[in-house]
Formats: sequence, structure tokens, C-alpha cells
Amino acid sequence: MNKYLVPASLILLTTVAVPAIANNGVNVQALKACSMIENDFRRLLCYDNVVAGEPIDAQRQKSKGEGKGKNKEKNLPEQAAPRASAATAAEHKADDFGLEHKQIEENSADELVAKVTKVKEAPYGELIITLDNGQVWRQQGAESFILKSGDTVVISRAMFNSFLLKKQGLNKSIRVKRTD
Repeated sequence: MNKYLVPASLILLTTVAVPAIANNGVNVQALKACSMIENDFRRLLCYDNVVAGEPIDAQRQKSKGEGKGKNKEKNLPEQAAPRASAATAAEHKADDFGLEHKQIEENSADELVAKVTKVKEAPYGELIITLDNGQVWRQQGAESFILKSGDTVVISRAMFNSFLLKKQGLNKSIRVKRTD
């Protein structure tokens, strides 16, 4: 009798468990509706909302609810100042995201002309250059570049917020990084 009891209980458990696993509360029609969305990010949000059991447009409802919550916060004088200042700071950071380098470029010159006061060599052959204005620049890479104290150099902006140093009157340049 025991040898029939174990297989029978397994068969009974699988017939009960399989439909429960297959129907785990996911709305198949909502999944099909999500598959029609062309924007990848919104489609992913839709799938996440369906699996979480939220309405498909839950993200929009949350953002509308947050807007209402902000108005309520403004009515509370004690909590309004810290939260409002944090919110405006976050919005300001979001507005400036990706523009940091452009603002720096607008405020600064495209090139710097200075005299070399001291040239040292780092252990791997890179040059460490001190200028007459007190700035210290370090060569990136170990290309050969002859530089002496008293030489006039031009440091100009290059792509991706990098800098090129060249002797005035020569064409050869090296990539440098400001260290001080």
C-alpha cells in the first residue's frame, strides 16, 4: 500500500500545483498590451507594473500623486522649507546634468600661454612641468618631448575635457593633465 501512496500523492500535488504556478496572478491580457508598446523603457515599466500587480499606468499615477503631495507639503510651514529646498536643489542638479563641462568651457579660456620654470621626470619617463603661474602639469603617456626651463608653452583644450601642451612655434604636442 505504501508503494502506491507516494506516487499517488505526487500526482495529486502536481495536478494541484501546476495550475497555481501557471496562474500566479499575472494578467495575461495586460502582458499582451505591454508587448504593443514600442518604447523600450515604457514597455519595461509596463511589464514591471503588471508583474507587481499594479495598473499598467502606475508610474503616471505615482507622479500625479507626488505633485499633489508637494502642494500639501507647502501648506505645512515646518516641513516645507527643508523639503522644498531639497526639491529645488535636486531639480537644479537635474537641469544642469551633462552641462558641467560646457559651463566650465564658457567661463574659461581655450588656451594658456606660459613659461616653464621647472621640468622634472617621473619614474616612467613622463614630464612634470611647473609653469610661471604656479600650475603643475603632468604628461599623460611617455612620448619623447624635449622641454627646458624658460621655454614658452601653449596649453590648449582638446576633446573630452583633456589638454594638449606644445612648445610655442612647434607642431608636436603631448597630452597633459593638471595636477596642482
